Amino acid sequence: MEFYESVTETDKLIVRSMLRRYPKMKLTVDLLSGKERNERQQALYIDWKTKVEEIELAVNLIMDKEVKELIEYRFIKGHPRKAAVVKFRLVTDRSVDRWIDEGIESIASTLKLMGPIT
Repeated sequence: MEFYESVTETDKLIVRSMLRRYPKMKLTVDLLSGKERNERQQALYIDWKTKVEEIELAVNLIMDKEVKELIEYRFIKGHPRKAAVVKFRLVTDRSVDRWIDEGIESIASTLKLMGPIT
C-alpha cells in the first residue's frame, strides 16, 4: 500500500468536474450562509461547504506557483480556457493545458489522501 495513492484518469475527471462546479458551489454556500435554510437547503449547504473547503485546501497545497495561479484563474475565478491562454501568453497553449493537468493531478492527490475521492 502506498502512502500517496496513484491518481487515476477517473480521479482526474472527478476533480475536473468538481472544479467546473466550484464557482456555483461557492456562490451558493456564500448566499446560504447568512440566511435561514430549510432541510433541503441545509443538506446542500453542508455538503457543498465541505466540498468548497476541500477544494480550496487542495488548491492552496499546489507547490508550483505558476500552476497554482493558473488553476485559481481558470477554475476558482471561473474564467474560460481561452482567457487563461491569453493571460498566460508567455507560454504555449499546450503548456497551459499541461499545467492544468499538473494542477488537477495535485488536487486529486490531495483529495484522495483526505478522503473525498476514493
